This record gives sequence, C-alpha cells and structure tokens, in this order.
Amino acid sequence: MLEILAPAGRMEAVTAALYTGADAVYTGVRGAFSARANAVNLSRDELTETVKLCRLFGAKLYLAVNTLVFDEELDDVKELLEFAAETGVNAIITQDLAVHKIAAELDLVTHASTQMSVSSVKGAALAKELGFSRVVLARELSLEEIADINKNVDIETEVFIHGALCASVSGQCLQSAFLGGRSANRGCCAGPCRLNYRTSSGEHALSLKDLSFVEHISELAQAGVTSVKIEGRMKRAEYVAAAVSACVAARSGGEPDMQRLQSVFSRDGFTDGYLRGDLRNMGGVRTRDDVVSANEKLFAELRSLYAKPPQIHGIDFTLTARPGQKTVLTAVCGDISVTTSFPEPEEAKAHPVTEQMVATRLSKLGGTMFYVEKITCD
Repeated sequence: MLEILAPAGRMEAVTAALYTGADAVYTGVRGAFSARANAVNLSRDELTETVKLCRLFGAKLYLAVNTLVFDEELDDVKELLEFAAETGVNAIITQDLAVHKIAAELDLVTHASTQMSVSSVKGAALAKELGFSRVVLARELSLEEIADINKNVDIETEVFIHGALCASVSGQCLQSAFLGGRSANRGCCAGPCRLNYRTSSGEHALSLKDLSFVEHISELAQAGVTSVKIEGRMKRAEYVAAAVSACVAARSGGEPDMQRLQSVFSRDGFTDGYLRGDLRNMGGVRTRDDVVSANEKLFAELRSLYAKPPQIHGIDFTLTARPGQKTVLTAVCGDISVTTSFPEPEEAKAHPVTEQMVATRLSKLGGTMFYVEKITCD
C-alpha cells in the first residue's frame, strides 16, 4: 500500500500525524544538520519517545540529516547517527555523501534527499548503485517522468504530494545565502522568493503556489510510487492533521477535504502544474483571504481529530477466578501475551461478580489505542 509520510517539527505534530493515519513520520533533531533548522524539531529524548510511539502504531520514523556538512562537523554527525542507530530510526534522509557513507557503516538505511535533484532514470540508478534504498524525487517531475523512473530502476521512490514549492530546482537556491547569509543548504532559508520581485508580466515573479497532488494519489500509486510525502515541518500540528486526513481519504477512494486543506494554509490556492506538465499559472502568494480562512474554529475542529488515539489494537482478555485459588487475568494482543495474578477471591456477601461486571470494567481502557475484542470468564 502507498505510504503516507507526514512531517513533524514538534511532538504535537507527531501525535497529529499518527492519530490521523500516517504510515510514517519524518523529523529532525534539534540543532543538528536538518534542512529545517528553523523548525522546533525534536530533542533527543523526544526522538526516542517518537520511535516508541511509531512502533505502537506500526509506523516508521525517518530522521532528516539532510544539510550539507562541513569537514569539521563529521565527528558530530557520526555521533548523531550512532544515536539514531541505537534509538532505532528506520532510515536517514540525506543529501551529503559523507553522511550517507557514515550511515551505511552503521548499517542505517538511507534515503536520497530531494536536494540531490534526482530527476531521471540515470540519477535514480546512480542512487541505487551508491547504496540508497529510496530516492526522494525532485518536485519538478511530471507523472510520466515519475512512472518512467519506477519502470526502469528497482528503487523505492518518494514523491512530495502536498506543500511548499521553491522557485529553484529541488530547493537548491543560493539567494538566501547571498542576500542574508542564511544558507538553504544549511537549513536556514529566509524565503527570499516570497518577496515582491516585479517583472513586465506582474508582481511576485518568483513566488509559487503550494503544490498539491492529493487528488492524483491513485495515479501516483499506479505510477509505482512507494511513498507520498507531505511538506511542512515548520507548519502547525493542525496542518499536519488536515493534510494526512486528506491523503488517507484520497488513498481509500474517498473525497479528500481540499477546501479544509486550503483554508489551513495556501498561497492563493494550490497547483499540480509540474505533475501535469503544465507550468502556466503556478504563481501565488499569501493573501488576506488565505490568512482569514485559517480561523480558530477550523483549528479547533482539526485538533479534535487527534484529541484521542484511534483504537487500532484489539485485546482478548481471559479471567479465571475460583475459590481457594489466585485470580488470574491474561491479556493477548497480537503475538504478545501478558498474565497477572491477584489474591484469591472472597465470598460475595450481597452481589456476586458476573461476567457482565467483569466486561464492563475490563472495557475501560483509559482512552488508549486498545479496544476489547473478546472477554472470556471462568
């Protein structure tokens, strides 16, 4: 099944992603080689907790170590990757071949970042030859080009399905560094393309609408794509919930709520121009209407989507209670079984225990991700 990959710039976004149905989450570690250095990102303790949470949901966690790295930073990179390996992250997203080499030596799976600008069969083949297990394809590809890569190269492919577009190919822009000393390839892009550059054809000449291929998700699956990726590690958790929910609905053949998604964040709507191979009318900026539409009522509605964990793990309970013997309770969830015992039961004076009483109490699972499938009483 096509993987839905969600961004997480903070712990609330992790919860929003998993509770609304994401199959995988990607994040960065605070202050450490992430192409979204201005996001809150996770502390190391939070990363460890997120790995555990992802395991409970059957989801994967990918760690972005995707900036270009200076030679004097390689020891720090190695220490971070050793921590990632020990913690149990599923893969490292990187563009720097030195980072890829160190990760491979630690038996970590690596994904080639979109900033490697892989946009052809030859590029994908080279990534596979270098040892990457997955390539995050350049945003600028058409559906036909994506399908061609999948047809000719045996490597997992990841495609951005929703989020911001850069006027430069795969985000490899140097303008932020030139104008303000903030390098995009070091995770500190100031977004100069959003400024009002004027040309004879109009204003905001470099600012593009956000892409959205959500309504094309079945076509991406048919084109052989492994994973669809939502951009937005600097966005609110409510945005993550809206985007994941839309992708889940579209993947199941339902109607994604594109109006809600646009209300949360857009730049005068969305574009699917690259996917269709039509580069006209792709420009857009944040307007007053875009800002007003993202109101607190909408955010409250979205927060309700991840207020409680979905009940995804069924439990079978077996209770054995006999006079003169310890009371034994066994809980089975999948291939995990846990048994605990209590003192022998006392004789009832007025209201003996019934199977219904046992079922009522065992069914109170405290708003967790578990639900009762079966209760057996002896």
